[in-house]
Amino acid sequence: MPARLLVRRVAECLLAGFAATVMASPDGGEEPYFESLPVVLTVARLPQPMQDTPGAVSVIDADLIAATGYRDLARLFRLVPGMQVAQERGNDQWVTYHGLGADYPNQMQILIDGRSVYSPYFFGGADWGALPLSTGDIDRIEVVRGSDSAAYGSNAFLGVINILTRHTAAEAGSSASVSLGNHGIADASARVVASRGPLGLRISARHQQDDGTSGLKDGRRINTLNVRGDLRLSDIDELGIIAGLSQGSRGQGFNGVLFDGSQPRDATHDDNHLHLRWRHSPTADEEWSLSWYHNRERARDAWQVDSHANLQGTLGGNPTLVAALLAAPRLRFDVNNNRDSRRHNIELQHRLRRSDTLQLLWGTEWRHDWLDADSLFHDGKSRSQHEWRLFGNAEWRMAEHWLWNAGAMVENIQRDRTRLAPRLFLNWQPQAAATFRIGYSGGWRQPSLFERTADVRIEDPTYGVLQIRHQGNPALKPQHIDAYELGFLGLLPGGRGNLDVRLFHERIKDYIVRRPASFSPVNTLDIIPPADGAALPTDIFQRILGGTRWDNARGTVRLTGLEYQLRLRLRPGSQILLNHAMIRASADDPLVSSSVAPYVASLTWLQDVGAWQSTLSVLRMGPSDAGNGFAGGQGFVVDAYTTLDWSLARRLRFGDQPVEFRLSGINLLGKHQELVHRPVEFLPEYRGDKAANPLEPQIHFSVSAQF
Repeated sequence: MPARLLVRRVAECLLAGFAATVMASPDGGEEPYFESLPVVLTVARLPQPMQDTPGAVSVIDADLIAATGYRDLARLFRLVPGMQVAQERGNDQWVTYHGLGADYPNQMQILIDGRSVYSPYFFGGADWGALPLSTGDIDRIEVVRGSDSAAYGSNAFLGVINILTRHTAAEAGSSASVSLGNHGIADASARVVASRGPLGLRISARHQQDDGTSGLKDGRRINTLNVRGDLRLSDIDELGIIAGLSQGSRGQGFNGVLFDGSQPRDATHDDNHLHLRWRHSPTADEEWSLSWYHNRERARDAWQVDSHANLQGTLGGNPTLVAALLAAPRLRFDVNNNRDSRRHNIELQHRLRRSDTLQLLWGTEWRHDWLDADSLFHDGKSRSQHEWRLFGNAEWRMAEHWLWNAGAMVENIQRDRTRLAPRLFLNWQPQAAATFRIGYSGGWRQPSLFERTADVRIEDPTYGVLQIRHQGNPALKPQHIDAYELGFLGLLPGGRGNLDVRLFHERIKDYIVRRPASFSPVNTLDIIPPADGAALPTDIFQRILGGTRWDNARGTVRLTGLEYQLRLRLRPGSQILLNHAMIRASADDPLVSSSVAPYVASLTWLQDVGAWQSTLSVLRMGPSDAGNGFAGGQGFVVDAYTTLDWSLARRLRFGDQPVEFRLSGINLLGKHQELVHRPVEFLPEYRGDKAANPLEPQIHFSVSAQF
């Protein structure tokens, strides 16, 4: 059966079956059917019950975060339909929605309390391994599944992840925890909460440590410090201060790849931020907010290249080329991959409820990004970019059962013209426990500073430029999306759970891809003098290794599919969470469509029995050609895999102090590969069924206490 027909029939069955179930239940009228569904803030920047939002949204609350026992924040998104999450190594997470973004996923806006951590230095993506954030501070995570450029601009091309930390007034007390496990796992964290009069203060610190995966250079030692203060200035004014620091080192690289950023080494980072927010609420129906934040990211990543060290693997054992290059002088030189970036952002926002049927919001934002990276920009000059945005959203209840949501973002990013991202959704609520929605969203993703202006070269002090690895494309056009959605959100009879279904069709034009390109090294010397034998031209490395640049793909990328999330309460203390997405991707470039897994699913069973708590998750990921690096257009499909995560906890009290003992494990079904590093997989020793970076089971035991 064709994929499109399969999706349609499954969708028809789900929608018809659950619509009939809801319709058959008594008319809820005044009954608070949606009490169990939270009010969300992210989708339209308006506080809205989930049934009123213009698009699908998933919420991961603090209880679920704690129940999983996960050490890495990004792993949580495996429990969200449509999200595709993988690991190349122990300390790097690859997070996408609908699979696009092979090298460094940069199709989603990532926010922490509204502050963008979409990094200008991390190739336009998010560095999940270095976020200055303690998971114990998180109140909930809201994931907008679908383009949200109308509310957040260019970076929200495919959706938004908004991580919301807990207000100090909602804190229950201080806490501390320690964790020990295999592969050198040794974590510790502490949180201190205090309040005095109108001021609430929280200080949290965390140390995360492990040795990574056997046989890989991927251990980590990361320290994080966060401070949040909430000061009530008056009955209508509040000032918030959020600051954070993340410092540490992470193992990087693989053996065997010539001139690549894969040399085994330790890279360090030093990231910090300061975020100030003022809120003025003259009435319950109106709020002004003004925020400013500053992000600073510094990476120190340097190593030495030996031109003879990896010839056998890189050249595929070609005896002629290997012999010729071995005859040339041995070249050793330093690679400086250090990077510094800064961001300043100011935002003004005004929300107003005009009547019982109309809620409005407007705002404006200015941003300046600055990036200094010698390895990315050969001319040694820093890069910077200004951005301006003006946005608005309106929620209008046209009639008792009909709700309109309209929004738009006018955005100007330096070096490009002003662009408009619109959105229009209609929600039909025939019953108190059922909402159908249909809508359209349009958006743009601007090329990053790296994609437009990069100039990456391998250069020897004596022989000049040996290889031009990558060059940016100043003529690169923004990619554009037209996203259409049909959705359903409903409660099961008796309040036993809820179902969220989303049918989508997304068309992307001018999709940005990385392609091989021909460059000529600009050397003043034409010949490398041999140690013995025939002379070699200086462009020999360029001929062998080639180069790449970013370009706009031909034609249209189409993503069509179905995703749903079912929350089912079997009995008190027992809950099932099922997430499933089926996606059909088509594109003129087969490497684009093959980077999208055709399906992804998770089944989680949460069970409380007295003082015991258990969380069991089965995770399934379809096959895909997704990963890092470039290997001349070669594809390396990662097979579909199933894995198992389990966390078991026992709560006790010692006097008045609650203490929790927890045993957690991930990847419990054994080794498997989730992501490829293409230049490594191209080496002869890994061709066939052998994986260069298989992930292993991790098990750790933790003790946490509240004070």
